[in-house]
Amino acid sequence: MNGFVTGNSFDVVVVGAGLSGIIAAQRYLEAHPKCRLTLLEKDHCVGGVFSKRRLYEEFWTQWTFGLAEFSDMPMEPPPDEDIKNDCFRAKYTTDYLEKYVDQKSHSGHSLRERIQFGVEVQTIEKLGDSWHLSCVDSSNNKLHISTEKLMIANGGNAGIILHSEDFGESNVISSKDLQHVAVIGAGKSSADMIYESVKAGKTVSWIISNNGTGPGFFAPLDMKTPYKNPAEAAQTRLMSSFQPSLLNAHNLWTRFLHSTMIGAGLVKAMFSFVDKEIRKRADYTGRKSTKGFEKLEYDPGVFWQNSTGGALHHDDFWPLVAENVTVYRDDVKRLNGKTLYLQNGSSLPCDILLCGTGWKTGARFFSSDLILELGLPHGKELEPDIVSEKWNRLLLEADKKVMKRFRLLGDPPPHSRKHLQTTPYRMYNTMAPLNDDSILFMNHIIAGNKLFAAEAQAIWAVAYFDKRLVLPPIEKQEEEIATWIAWCRRRYLSNGEGGTFASFDSVPYVDKLLNDIGLTAHRKGWWRDLTEPFRPSDLGKAWKEYLQLHVQPS
Repeated sequence: MNGFVTGNSFDVVVVGAGLSGIIAAQRYLEAHPKCRLTLLEKDHCVGGVFSKRRLYEEFWTQWTFGLAEFSDMPMEPPPDEDIKNDCFRAKYTTDYLEKYVDQKSHSGHSLRERIQFGVEVQTIEKLGDSWHLSCVDSSNNKLHISTEKLMIANGGNAGIILHSEDFGESNVISSKDLQHVAVIGAGKSSADMIYESVKAGKTVSWIISNNGTGPGFFAPLDMKTPYKNPAEAAQTRLMSSFQPSLLNAHNLWTRFLHSTMIGAGLVKAMFSFVDKEIRKRADYTGRKSTKGFEKLEYDPGVFWQNSTGGALHHDDFWPLVAENVTVYRDDVKRLNGKTLYLQNGSSLPCDILLCGTGWKTGARFFSSDLILELGLPHGKELEPDIVSEKWNRLLLEADKKVMKRFRLLGDPPPHSRKHLQTTPYRMYNTMAPLNDDSILFMNHIIAGNKLFAAEAQAIWAVAYFDKRLVLPPIEKQEEEIATWIAWCRRRYLSNGEGGTFASFDSVPYVDKLLNDIGLTAHRKGWWRDLTEPFRPSDLGKAWKEYLQLHVQPS
């Protein structure tokens, strides 16, 4: 608990002090410096995924220096030895967030002083016009907190059984008594833990489920582009226009690219080039390996993002994996003592089991009734038939529109499809429930540039709570949400099932949020808008415009 925060009634409560919660609190306090605002964080440090507790040596960012910061505080350059292809060790994002909460203050109190550490939210309910949160602190004392406005900023980072979350503080890799490491999962966190384990001299097994979407792809960051690096190229509207994104402007250029045979062929060729380069670097079938290295080849192509991908940070990653890591494509049956048994009957020694298998949603605080009302994912059997029929009708109509607009999305290659057993998110801009304007869900979208999207969401949240933007009628919002879900499923296959995946769409998503508010200061003229990267400093201009238009100086 923090000494400054007193009482149990607040104007605004932010659940989660990760990067999204921090920037949401900061922007709201800039607009309302005298409001009573607190952040509830179950950990003992800020940062969420990037907190001190979760750091480990080979945890690297997938964003590059200059783009990985908030608009109101430049990040200090990391030393050269901790930068590869302009990406850097994640500890520098951690340091940045720690400094941010100390340096940002309002009414004489820093952001850090407003955070209640060691407080875990257990349930949330709506009573009258107020939200009531039942919590426990680190001493297991019960707390009851009420608020008029609520931001759920824990995103999808309410961790499951373990282990990439706890890997940083465990020190298991340094133990000489633990030799055999098994890693379950197909994405970046699994790859990071595997690399660190191999470098530590462990015997490593990599297990990728048969029931999932298969191995992830790992893209090199030194591919040549007209820009400083591929991440900077992706931060331009020109490169974003080659994405079949629902959020891109629907103009002559994007209609040519995505609605015509020639344009779709051009897009397909561009992604094919990237895909071939990724496969060439990995050389899945050409490397000498007796350990099943070829089982790591991903399918379908990188365009579809059907499985979890990531950045390739280390030049020696693939040679090390081919020589030292045994790859299994199977499901775990049980762990008995120090032996891990697979469904095919094989077994392997296992002193350490590390799981990079994803996250649960952050909706566990709410009752079933509230989950349905707020549009959060829920079991389909819980939904009244009339509601299911409405959304099925909306999705069917929306899917036809998506198919008409995007030629490539109607013909995906053969792939393993993992269907959710729940409904998708049904919220406007993936944040705002249709039936309650006193709560927002931050950081539930999966966007490529996390800090960039988080700051844009924070600006939109302020305007939303201030009622400075006009939303369409409910029926129109429902149509937009259905179109987004239909597009998401077509564009990102299994990853798109939940309606929150937008890995390649950070720039158009942020444009959509700022356009909703009517902000234009971030614009630079059509040519510079098209070709220059959309930087955090441009977001800062939009935020200053909002403050000048709608917030009276105190």
